[in-house]
Amino acid sequence: MYPTASAMNDEEPPLKKNKLLIEPTLNLSLPDDLVVSILARVSILYYPTLSLVSKSFRSHLTSPELYQTRSLLGRKDNCLYVCLRFSTTDPKPRWFMLCRRPNTNETRKKKKEKSSGYVLATIPIPHSPPAHGSGLVAVGSNIYKVGGSINGSPSSSVSILDCWSHTWLEAPSMRVKRDHPSANFLDGKIYVTGGCRVVIDIFPDQKTSIVVVNAKQYIFGDNVAYNLKDGEWTSFSGWRWSSSFVIENVLYYYYYEEGFKWYDTKVRSLRSRTVKGMKRLPKFARHANVRLVDYGGKMALFWDNFVASGGGGGYQNRRIWCAMISLERRNNSEEIWGNVEWHDAVLPHPIPRGYIFEHVIAVTV
Repeated sequence: MYPTASAMNDEEPPLKKNKLLIEPTLNLSLPDDLVVSILARVSILYYPTLSLVSKSFRSHLTSPELYQTRSLLGRKDNCLYVCLRFSTTDPKPRWFMLCRRPNTNETRKKKKEKSSGYVLATIPIPHSPPAHGSGLVAVGSNIYKVGGSINGSPSSSVSILDCWSHTWLEAPSMRVKRDHPSANFLDGKIYVTGGCRVVIDIFPDQKTSIVVVNAKQYIFGDNVAYNLKDGEWTSFSGWRWSSSFVIENVLYYYYYEEGFKWYDTKVRSLRSRTVKGMKRLPKFARHANVRLVDYGGKMALFWDNFVASGGGGGYQNRRIWCAMISLERRNNSEEIWGNVEWHDAVLPHPIPRGYIFEHVIAVTV
């Protein structure tokens, strides 16, 4: 459960004599329009914490009026959504959002250790459809979920998650059923690729990723590139990755045997190069779940590691970690360096060892 807010200081300063003690109160009788105006100026990364204040606050935080006020003020925040499944037999997805941890300074004082100030907060989304094997793509403040596996069979369904109200809407179905497709948004259209073949879901992380790169023209997958403008195919040898994303025509990817690599699609060379730096990151296990995503021009990195369970049961659980990495071109753009700004365990409690890391996606709200 997301940690609740507490007092900023455990010890109050001593009162001076003849001074009247005034108990602080929370004025909840403010006009609704004033509350909305105040909340609209607060980063959405604090909204999961503010939703714990009262039912009235929760209602305001998902109201159309607040969304309209933020739009008029030009307030936009990049949000990271994470979808997990805690059991292979339980199709229910669990959604989280990376948000600011309350009272970070006080937490650091108590624990005497550095904290990133971020945590994955549970986002209650009622009637959430199964996310396993589906393709996700962000369009504005919405997440489109296409295809997927329902009871072991491919699906043609398309659903839309409104990231403001956290409600699901049904969209027209695809003409073809797809399992583990890739979805990309390009020039006002969603391109759905792959997923027509039967996928043996033993090592989900080893499936080929498909991304749009090079001036929004190419889709990579199965070691080939397809030019959406002229319909030509180009083959690539030896390319494998478990997670990837694109920033300004540069493809970044991770593979256990190679680490973090980058490839400039504007250069007529198929040679990928290593992202330098990254010294603060630990070495990931071979079968660790590693996910990369573009987060406002930075690399947001998620991974898991084993944690010891109580009672001498060995390593039965995992913990989710996150790192935020800024990227810098050096040496006449011949090198890309990654600066690890912070990394921390962001899920408060360990999760079952056999969980499934379904998706991580960045949305602008």
